[in-house]
Amino acid sequence: MRTKLMLLLISMLVCIIFIVSLRELATFQPFKTSKQYDMISQAIKDEQGSLYTIVDSKKFLQKVDSSGKLIYSMASEMNQDSNHAYMFNDVTTDKDGNAYALLTILDNYGLQVTGEQILKISADGVDRTVIHSEQYDDTDSLMRVGRLQNLYIEGSELYFFNIQTHATTLLSVDVNSSLLQYPKQVSQFEMPSNHFLKEVTGKPSSPVFYTTKQGFLFSQKGTDSTQLFPSTNESILNFPVEIDIAQDSYIYYLDQHTESVMRIGWEDKQAKPEIILSLSQLMQKYDDIEWSSFTDLALDYGHILITTSEQVIELDTKGQIVRLYDGYHYSSMHVALAILFWAIAALLLFIVTYTLKFIYSDMMKRKMYLLMKQLLIILPVLLLCMAWLSYTVYQSVSAEKKQDTFKQLKILAANGNYLVDGDELEQLTSPRDYKSSSFVYVKERLDEVFSLSGEERDGLYNTIYRYMDGKLYIVMDDDDGMTMFTPFEITQENQTVLDLGELVLGEWQDSSGEWMYALGPIYNSSDQVIGIYETGKDMSGITRSNMNLLGTVLQIVAWIGIVLGAIITIMTIYFLASIRKLRRSVNQIASGEWDVTVQITTRDEVAELGDRFNMMAGAIKKYVLEVTKLSNMYFRFVPQQFLEVLGKKNMSDVQLGEQQTRNMTILVCHMRQFNDMSSKLSTAENFIFINSFLKQFGPIIREHGGFISRYLGPGMLTMFPNDTTHSLMAAYHIRRALEEYNEQRTDLGLPFIDIGVAIHAGDVMLGIIGEEQRLEGSVVSNHVQLTLDLERLSEKLGVSVLLTAEARQQLELARTMHCRSLGWIQLDSDQAPIQLFDWYEGDPIHIRQLKAETKKQFEVAIEAYRNGRFYDAREGFVQVVKRNRYDLIAKLYFFESDRYYQEGAQLNWNAALKIS
Repeated sequence: MRTKLMLLLISMLVCIIFIVSLRELATFQPFKTSKQYDMISQAIKDEQGSLYTIVDSKKFLQKVDSSGKLIYSMASEMNQDSNHAYMFNDVTTDKDGNAYALLTILDNYGLQVTGEQILKISADGVDRTVIHSEQYDDTDSLMRVGRLQNLYIEGSELYFFNIQTHATTLLSVDVNSSLLQYPKQVSQFEMPSNHFLKEVTGKPSSPVFYTTKQGFLFSQKGTDSTQLFPSTNESILNFPVEIDIAQDSYIYYLDQHTESVMRIGWEDKQAKPEIILSLSQLMQKYDDIEWSSFTDLALDYGHILITTSEQVIELDTKGQIVRLYDGYHYSSMHVALAILFWAIAALLLFIVTYTLKFIYSDMMKRKMYLLMKQLLIILPVLLLCMAWLSYTVYQSVSAEKKQDTFKQLKILAANGNYLVDGDELEQLTSPRDYKSSSFVYVKERLDEVFSLSGEERDGLYNTIYRYMDGKLYIVMDDDDGMTMFTPFEITQENQTVLDLGELVLGEWQDSSGEWMYALGPIYNSSDQVIGIYETGKDMSGITRSNMNLLGTVLQIVAWIGIVLGAIITIMTIYFLASIRKLRRSVNQIASGEWDVTVQITTRDEVAELGDRFNMMAGAIKKYVLEVTKLSNMYFRFVPQQFLEVLGKKNMSDVQLGEQQTRNMTILVCHMRQFNDMSSKLSTAENFIFINSFLKQFGPIIREHGGFISRYLGPGMLTMFPNDTTHSLMAAYHIRRALEEYNEQRTDLGLPFIDIGVAIHAGDVMLGIIGEEQRLEGSVVSNHVQLTLDLERLSEKLGVSVLLTAEARQQLELARTMHCRSLGWIQLDSDQAPIQLFDWYEGDPIHIRQLKAETKKQFEVAIEAYRNGRFYDAREGFVQVVKRNRYDLIAKLYFFESDRYYQEGAQLNWNAALKIS
């Protein structure tokens, strides 16, 4: 039963280990084989054609092979600190399929950058190593975007840019190193005056290209800076973003105003931008797909990859669409593991259920302790109530927190019109106005929304939209990656603010994250709505805060449950203390401790039950003592071992005719020459002597695991159900006890007595004979009669302990050292000869020494006798008798050998010594 329980527990442990190791599949639908891309922010391809995408608002990096099979999906927050937000912002690959990802670390609100890491991810996604790390503090004031940009692999070096206020540095680290590295500086350049860097790209073998917040595109070679776009410094709204270079002397970029992929030759100073692909072309060609604006552009291994929120478009260098990616499928192994995960979960549930049933039904025998009943009833109800209370508190606090956040945002949005000077905002007409006096003035006024003491802004962000010519543009944002006059779609909420001047609250999600926001109108001095002020919070921070709140509530509930469970347990244990006393006392009585009383001082119903128990215990004790006394008297007549052989526990179970056949060792011991001695005693003296004799030697039989089948006057017929060695040891101790007994008799002037012992092994039948009113345990077997005959023969042979060959075969090797063969003896002409042995370890010491000295010579003479060499046998026995004149069997053999030598053996001689 314990083995089965152990196997069930081990099975549960194995299932739990599997579930923990496959826990990432817990949210995966087992029979789902494919999935669509969602919220893509970047996509690249490697040399093997595998596609890498940053998806789900920069929370996951996924790798899909050329056949569309998912290789891995890695979370940005995997094994990270829960007090920070993490997002992927860039990725590149090497020729071996390893990925290098830029991980941006944000504060808990997902707004301010606190650090960046460059991760090396193995081709299979199993290994994830940090090869470079940057830490920032509050003085850096980095919002959503850090200083590292444009990861690029060339040879064994990973290159990237570190953007500072006045200078930009190209750095590199060794990709073959698995250690955190301090990067090497490759080159550095300074920005032209009054320009502020937005993006930078380039390779060690080519010029560096960068864009500015004013919407310019420059190439930098050495200390020379060349403006590529626009061709003049006229005030236009268009500006390049997501720039990347190709080997064909072109630089590619996105134009969000024309919603097009553009390129411009960077070697030809007179080159004009040309459209490679526009969103309108996609809509015409794929009218069954819902398109959103372009989010990223990347050039790798001859591919041009354009991403929208839910698709990746692959172009060739001529701008022709090669392939459209909108999702991926899972490998058969992934699906199989997902099915295995839920199968193991179901198996674990079954094993837990079965284990509980097994413990209750088989181990506890459907018995339930009162304490367990109380805990199983009260604790689940209590925990369910606490869980419901926790969920209610969590929902209430979360909803209230959300409402408070909306109220806060609404107040800020309403105050935005007073903080943002509409006339100054109206002076901002193109990206060229970045850092202009009007821009700086609006920005300073906007910062007044937050504490001027430098305290944390609690995750709040600000965005200013400019409404101009019927279109909406972002002109100011806390995201450092944003360029002025980025087009923004006019939604129904925006239109409500612009047309009615009302405040609007809402939520939305895009490739950069999930947000709560509030919109308010911005008026100029003519009371016209010329813009929108937006303030909001990253919902990932709010969600994280809510989850921390839920975790705290659950911890509190868990502690409350533990404390209440402990209190209930202690109270129940205290209340059940009296019952436990009664139970212990009952168990003591059941285990045979009859002198039991229980003292209960609670003065209640249990105390009254204790008094009745004491009365009952006294009555039971009296009855049991009487029954025990009677049972012990039964065992005096029928040995307990006899009942055990029959498979009975007590005499009441015995029925007439029951019998069992067992292979047992038979030991017969009897006093020699008893008839001569008893003739000199009176009847009373004979009984006294026989009882004293049996009292002296009977216990020795029981001490060695035997039982007395019947008494033979001053002797016993005994049985040994165990090993024959036990009977031999009993014979040895009988001989030792005999020496002490004779010493006592000698001191009293009584004659010396001797005992003969015979031991034989064989099948015997033990059973109950008689009739219904008179039963008797009896042993029936030819082996019993043979052993009785052998005991009588032992005196003639001069042997104290006579063994048959069957008994000797079962002896340990060490016990045969003091044993000599007596050859084959024929007791009666009608019986077949039997092989006998003299075990002389229990003989007096001088006899034992003589037999040991002549053992070899004696057995050689025996062998000569059996082979018919009577002369040699006679001479051998003569030598034995000369050395040991007490050896009767040697004398018998001598006379027989001499007779056969003189007269010759008969034709039917069987080589046995005949004893008449």
